[in-house]
Amino acid sequence: MNQLAKTNNGIMMKTRFFALAIIGAALAACSSAPSSPTATQQEPLTSYDEIRQRPSTPINRQVLEFNPATAKSEDVELWLQQAMSLDPEAAQELQLRAAEVLLRDGEMGRADDTVRDLVAPELTPNQALRLALVRARIHRAHAEFSEALIQLSDPLIEQAMLEAPLRRQLQFSQLRASLFAIEGDHLAAVREWIFIDPLLTRSQQEQNRDAIWQSLMQIPTSVLLDKLDSASNRDYLGWLELASVAKDNQGDIEAQIRQRDTWLARWPNHPGRHPLPGGLDQLDSLIVDQPTKLALILPFTGRFASYGKAIRDGFIAAYMQAQENQARTPEIILYDSGSGDINRLLDQAISDGCELAIGPLRKEKLDELISQHPKMMPIPTLALNRIEGDQFPSGLYQFGLNPQDEAEQIADIARNKGLQRAMIITPEGNWGSKVAQAFAQRWQQAGGYISDSTNFNAKSNDYSKRIKQLLHIDQSEQRRRRLQQIIGMPPYFEPYRRSDADMIFLVARPNEGRAVKPLLAYHYAGDLPVYATSHIYRGNTDRSRDQDINGIHFVDIPWVFNSDSAIRQAINAHFARSDAFQRMYALGVDSFRLHMRINQLRTGSGQVFGETGTLTLNALGQIERELTLAEIRGGVAVIDASSQE
Repeated sequence: MNQLAKTNNGIMMKTRFFALAIIGAALAACSSAPSSPTATQQEPLTSYDEIRQRPSTPINRQVLEFNPATAKSEDVELWLQQAMSLDPEAAQELQLRAAEVLLRDGEMGRADDTVRDLVAPELTPNQALRLALVRARIHRAHAEFSEALIQLSDPLIEQAMLEAPLRRQLQFSQLRASLFAIEGDHLAAVREWIFIDPLLTRSQQEQNRDAIWQSLMQIPTSVLLDKLDSASNRDYLGWLELASVAKDNQGDIEAQIRQRDTWLARWPNHPGRHPLPGGLDQLDSLIVDQPTKLALILPFTGRFASYGKAIRDGFIAAYMQAQENQARTPEIILYDSGSGDINRLLDQAISDGCELAIGPLRKEKLDELISQHPKMMPIPTLALNRIEGDQFPSGLYQFGLNPQDEAEQIADIARNKGLQRAMIITPEGNWGSKVAQAFAQRWQQAGGYISDSTNFNAKSNDYSKRIKQLLHIDQSEQRRRRLQQIIGMPPYFEPYRRSDADMIFLVARPNEGRAVKPLLAYHYAGDLPVYATSHIYRGNTDRSRDQDINGIHFVDIPWVFNSDSAIRQAINAHFARSDAFQRMYALGVDSFRLHMRINQLRTGSGQVFGETGTLTLNALGQIERELTLAEIRGGVAVIDASSQE
């Protein structure tokens, strides 16, 4: 293995000379006139890979269509009274009108009651479509998203939509797109938004195309590439290709520019180019702003040396991969923060000509750096940790694997699923308390309710006691004992848990999770969905032991699920494999990719699709991560299937 001093671009070690292994890299609602489309055979909702096309025969849209948006609320009672004395056909129309206005006014229960007896086959196609929309909206309001989609999935309803007024087509597709997005089927959501795009005004198209792009960014690159072979709709194909360009070559901006320019030449009239999304129009300026020399300030000696070296190895792996691809790379100088003064090291880096610093790793070192430079960093600095606060020096960017980020994302995911009442289970101590607090704050901000919480002590093995108390099983058993005293004999009795929760947020390490999850089932809470942070999963498959955490949903970094990645394979081949440091390797890889894209992120339009998640920059200069949602099934971590379809 080569020594660091022998690398092409002069990677150097300052203050501590040691051998370094080098590795190779192997989304509104009005109308405009549609274009003239061609008829096509309709496929079932769940399987189509093509954008629906409108009938070639022009549809007579001169009939005045009832519009609930302009109707008077007081007309509802009159319509319902009239419906009681009219023939069924006329009565059904008035019932539909009443329900649509009730929905507009937020009276979901009355709207549901009004159409409860209506049967789609007894209605006209347009009425059946309206009924489906009413029922779907009611289901959506109750967070019954799958049921809402079922209402909109019948082929007859889809055909009725194609023959409906444009306003109703928009209602249908916008509603269905939002439901698909909530359920995680982002490809289907994209297809709906593409379908309605020609019907929208210019300003509405801007919102619609932003929705298209945001959903595309949720889809793994491998899925995008796979769909390229089966897509025939031109707009759809172009969007898929553009999304692939945005996600590819995260460590090589020049290669990404070449891909972008090829796409622009291939798609001169595509809606996605006006303007280019995701910061793709800013790539050229990033080349000019690249540093020629940067400092990597990490602990290579002392207590945290193992973490520092793992981050270093990931960083150098990404560096060498970029070199092998003939990408432009800076000179790297390493500084050991294990024992040195962080401000002195930064001064030395500046004296050595470094234009950007990566590090430090420890929060204490970051505090020292900020105290010395409260207003502005002397050079842009990407710290590999985050500290609390609401004001930081300009030029400081904070990037770390913060568990509070995971808790907040879980809160968002669960609320989007319609879950509302959560119980929290965490280990005792400051760490568990901080993660629980982050979840609770985000959960309550999103309108959720915390039913209760508890913490456990793994050393005293008090899991069962704490879970019984949390679920009120102990209270149920007390009621049984009192009843026995009253009747003088053991009653037929089965304990039952509290009913004021619809999910559990769990913070636990693998061994702790393996103890907690079976006890939840034992204490009559096996039906409650459990969401956990990445700490529940070690990062490697352990089928026999992880059977005990089956059904747990958790978020983790993409690196964990991408064992086929060339850069991960290279690291594992050149270093003693340690699952404990896999996430540190990923942090190192992404720190290399981030250093060249900070200016792109500063605009608020760009993202970095990294090994630690989809990365964005907030107003405080903190890197935020969107992680991958997975579930333990059969003892194996499986990425949420909906994101793969």
